[in-house]
Amino acid sequence: MAPPPQSNEPSAASQAVAAARVRLQEKREQIRVLHDRGLDPTLVCAKLTTVVDEVVSEAWRELLDDAGPQEAEQIRTHCALVAHGGYGRRRMAPSSDVDLMVLCTPDPVGRRLGERVAGWFTRRLFDVGLDLGQSLRTTDEALQLSRQDPVVATSLIESRHLVGDLPLFESYLTAITQTLRKRDAVACADFVAARRAERKKYGESVYVLEPNIKRSRGGLRDLHLLRWLWFIKTGTGDLDRLRSMDALSKFDHRRLCSARDFLLRTRNELHFHAGDAQDLLTRAEQLRLAEKMGYRDTPGLRAVESFMRDYFRHASNVWFLASRISELTAPKPAVERVLGPVMSRAIEDDYVVGMREISATASGREKLRTRTDEAIRLVDLARQNDRRIAQDTWYLVYRSAPNYDREPSEAASRRFLRVLSNPSRLGPLLFRLHELGVLERMIPEFTHARCLLQFNQYHKFTVDEHSIRAVNEATEFADREDRLGRTYRRTRDKRLLHLALLIHDLGKGRDRDHSELGEEIARETARRLRLSEEDGELLALLVRQHLSMSLLAFRRDTSDPEVVDSFAKLVGNTRTLTLLYLVTCADLSAVGPGVLNDWKAGVLADLYSRTFERLTDTRRREEDRRESVHKAVWALLTPDEQRSLDCEKKFNALPDSAITLLTPQEIAEVLRRTRTLSGGRGVTWGRYAKDGRTLVAFAAIDQGSGRGVFAGMAGALSSKGLAILSAETAVLEDGLLLLRFMADDPNASPPMATPPGSKKNATAAAAAREWSASRVDELCRGMAASIDNSDTPRFPRIWGAAAVRAGAELSNQRPEVRFDHQLSDEFTIVEVFAHDRQGLLYDLAFALHEMGLIIRFAKIATSVDRVVDVFYVTERDSEKLTDPERIDSVRARMLEVIGS
Repeated sequence: MAPPPQSNEPSAASQAVAAARVRLQEKREQIRVLHDRGLDPTLVCAKLTTVVDEVVSEAWRELLDDAGPQEAEQIRTHCALVAHGGYGRRRMAPSSDVDLMVLCTPDPVGRRLGERVAGWFTRRLFDVGLDLGQSLRTTDEALQLSRQDPVVATSLIESRHLVGDLPLFESYLTAITQTLRKRDAVACADFVAARRAERKKYGESVYVLEPNIKRSRGGLRDLHLLRWLWFIKTGTGDLDRLRSMDALSKFDHRRLCSARDFLLRTRNELHFHAGDAQDLLTRAEQLRLAEKMGYRDTPGLRAVESFMRDYFRHASNVWFLASRISELTAPKPAVERVLGPVMSRAIEDDYVVGMREISATASGREKLRTRTDEAIRLVDLARQNDRRIAQDTWYLVYRSAPNYDREPSEAASRRFLRVLSNPSRLGPLLFRLHELGVLERMIPEFTHARCLLQFNQYHKFTVDEHSIRAVNEATEFADREDRLGRTYRRTRDKRLLHLALLIHDLGKGRDRDHSELGEEIARETARRLRLSEEDGELLALLVRQHLSMSLLAFRRDTSDPEVVDSFAKLVGNTRTLTLLYLVTCADLSAVGPGVLNDWKAGVLADLYSRTFERLTDTRRREEDRRESVHKAVWALLTPDEQRSLDCEKKFNALPDSAITLLTPQEIAEVLRRTRTLSGGRGVTWGRYAKDGRTLVAFAAIDQGSGRGVFAGMAGALSSKGLAILSAETAVLEDGLLLLRFMADDPNASPPMATPPGSKKNATAAAAAREWSASRVDELCRGMAASIDNSDTPRFPRIWGAAAVRAGAELSNQRPEVRFDHQLSDEFTIVEVFAHDRQGLLYDLAFALHEMGLIIRFAKIATSVDRVVDVFYVTERDSEKLTDPERIDSVRARMLEVIGS
């Protein structure tokens, strides 16, 4: 028998699925239009939830129709569909998962029917186009999971009945609620611990450059945490109901509602635009959202910075209350409950110092309501006694601070300066004062700096956090064993140093140079805090010049005596120099982890030492210095080398910069390596500095190649993944060219510590030294090979480089080429400002060579997404660049290289 003819018509079931998918897409698009028109974000989420409810209800009806009357009735009485998580609380974002639980009775019939329901909904909702997070549980199974897993417990708190047996759901909800509230202390502690673990993964600071709007600190998840904790303690997590119950103050209710609406609107827009569950606020999205949400550029502040400032403000408000409620719900240890009253002690009837915290008495609370100096005293007492501040006392100051006097009293000024003079845990103390709103009573400019984003990839923190971190970094210099540590420990009056760091960047975000405006802020701060006229002038100078030492050290040839003399005139005396040196190092260190590396610390220390010599008049004349270095070098040479006329001639040909920069050991090695060099040959050698990853590499070439030795060797090092920090060239006797490179090698193997008597560690250390020697040999051979190699070097791919490049392109900083003809009598200084990329230094140096310029000295300063390459150049006849047309052509060529 012939088979029945096949029909091309879709089945009724597939037609229903297709129709449901179309309706879902149409309704989501309608909601997106309402979102674009500014509909309240909670209503947007509620409407999205209602659309999913309709899809679920329709699928439920189809399931019952498909099952037949008898089985349908069994499903109704043995099963219920429960929405939980974000779906349960009616806060669905456009691309949120549908968190659905099939709740069934524990008997075999209930289990069998539950499995059928679960299978049906898995297929149907997937076909319709929804991302389903589904589970099948009985009430007892849900209870057991809620006790074992706090993430499951928090999801079940938000349960909402959709369809099915209502008594079954109500029984389940009662059991869940009673179980959680019966073990409230443990449940709250579990919720807080789970959230803490999540924050560690997504960002422990509120001020992350690219935060996850849901999971970073202060994000939506912390709002959820507050809901869960309040539910356990009061039976509801709804903000309006909590306000009506007086469980939430009007002040906190307003702040939380504002933060919730901002975060939800932002997340909805991220999802709508991406068409997916996108919760990361990337730099590109920050720019787009700022424009989408109506932010505009203002003098000194970009629209994106205003947008992110609002984000950080809302996130910090959420985090403040989340941390407060988390602590309030935490149970006191049994030891503290028993011994606390016995071991507590009073401080002048104002405060009680317990085992873990310090709290205000009635007398202390009365003072804290009106007096800034008392709030500073409280925080300082907490530091001295190594105690946290009790939450009720903390919250009292937080609410009272906006009403403190705008002009600090003499007592407040005196106490604040005394606090700044003590480096012990000073950073955390200042963070506390800032969180409480007390710091801006002493320094009003902190109000403007609060949550102020610097939209670049150089600074890792907002202006306010960076400023306080700078103070904290300075206090940690006390633990260093280098010149920086010794200088900080010797500095007696640290209050001016810490104050300068605290205010050094507060001029940012306005339409003026932030250093110039900072000088005015410093003078006003000095007046408010009643500093002496001398200290006020010094504070103003430190803030005005807080970038000068860094710019000089990393963009200029500090071996040039004229450069050092000019800097010495700027600072005027050793006290100013010392404080500016410490300000510079702390400022760099506070930018982000690893920014103040050993090389930068060494360069700044060297400039500090040279300038100190100038100011104390202890410098030797250059002839005396050269004679002293000559003696030290000749002591390192063999008798034959000491008698060599070639060594003497080469030493005499060393420029003053080489005498200043190179150690006697390095100079001796230069003389040895170049003693018999001739016939167009070259030699290279190197070593790692003490940090184990900074390569110090030398090259000497009897006759330069036609393609540019400097560019070739820079390319050779860059092609091996090294980041060049600085480079110097010098022409010695008979046209011998000497090059010295400092480069950071991320692939270096750092030397290992070898404890006495540890054979295993001794073997590992020996292997590390052997590996390092092999690595240096490989790099030097690459430099040597570049002398006669006309091929363009191949630069390695760097993971994440594309993302950094894309982020850099979003910046408002554009490439620039500057020329300085005044600073040096011998050279023209070419400064190139550009976004960094692999091989940029090679391309720039090679272009200069092609244009007939000789590179005498170079420094490279890289700031994550921004690089400043500085070249000291001359024409081939050793003359400076003077012709305007010539200068314009060099600038055009440099910009062309950057653009390529």
